Amino acid sequence: MTKAELNQNELQALRRLAGEPIIQSQDIQSSSLLSSHIGEAVSSMPLPDTPSEGVVVKVAYAGACYVEGKNRSKRFIPQFPGNEVAGTIHDIGLNLPNCNYTIGDKVIIFPDADKVNSGYAEYIPIEDTTKVIQIPNKVPLEVAAMLPGGALAAYAAVNSAKPHVEKLRKVKSCVNVLVVGAGSLGLWTVKLAKYLIGRECNNVRVFVADNSIDKLLTAQEHGCYDIIHWNEEDHEQYIIERTLDACRGGVDVIIDYIGSNRSMQRSLKVLNREGLILVSGNSTCETSISLNTLAAKQQSIVGIPQGNLNQLIELLNAIAEDQLEVPEYKVFPVEDANQVFEDLCENRLTGRAIFKFGSQSSTHVVDNH
Repeated sequence: MTKAELNQNELQALRRLAGEPIIQSQDIQSSSLLSSHIGEAVSSMPLPDTPSEGVVVKVAYAGACYVEGKNRSKRFIPQFPGNEVAGTIHDIGLNLPNCNYTIGDKVIIFPDADKVNSGYAEYIPIEDTTKVIQIPNKVPLEVAAMLPGGALAAYAAVNSAKPHVEKLRKVKSCVNVLVVGAGSLGLWTVKLAKYLIGRECNNVRVFVADNSIDKLLTAQEHGCYDIIHWNEEDHEQYIIERTLDACRGGVDVIIDYIGSNRSMQRSLKVLNREGLILVSGNSTCETSISLNTLAAKQQSIVGIPQGNLNQLIELLNAIAEDQLEVPEYKVFPVEDANQVFEDLCENRLTGRAIFKFGSQSSTHVVDNH
């Protein structure tokens, strides 16, 4: 692709997403999404200059990033920009020291504050090449694209829960872990619990709760101990009793990816003494918590930390060495983005949705299950 060349199909799809008329141009870079609102997202950018000591990455696949569990009316607004990207080295700076890259190398990008704003641009300049990780040939690009976002977040959650689980295993016959949310993060958590806590830990049981029956059935197929239907139309006390019954007495660790007021209050009512709740940073709700009750029961609520570069590399190696199973995902051409986000909003998709970009794009949908 030359500097002035444009992927018209991709641009038209994004114009349709924004509800704007399709405008032909020959001097802009396609797929630049620079705002959290689709209507402001489509922007015209030139092909970026290559940093003298950096690289330019051409994005081939990107995760359809959105906030799980959020209710939206009329129009779904995805969480732009994306931070799940995988692609190839497009250009290399002339002054890059100790260069270990060649044009065409498959890479992923560790997300940071500077680069998460570029996840849906087709070309991304990277000045700090320590954030650019080469992908083993055994790992498909579409799988690698999931790792810097959802997989790394789930890794950080399970890794934070692991010390508490191991402490309770020494004094309890069984430790119950509840994952709230059966979307992509929940599926990764089920797989990572087996990888990080151990496949042979029969006294650690992972439950998954969600409002969607289809997502719960998918979680069950991924190997969780049991599923719990949190039907939001049911009476709250009935949901709590159902959860306690399924877990046979309560929950020791809760990883909450929904972060609503209802899910937090519900979690507190099923949490055992000395229990731990881990919450993601996607929540915008406010909730009331009794500090006296929390202290009396020696319970804790902590935030899920951001995953680090070493954890991302470990994830990549674990998949390359077949030590970690990849949860369900589907690949769509970026031209179908509008329909994909609508399906995500309406719970019509399970697993992770991945977009193909540029010359990778096609009308074929790939399902790894």
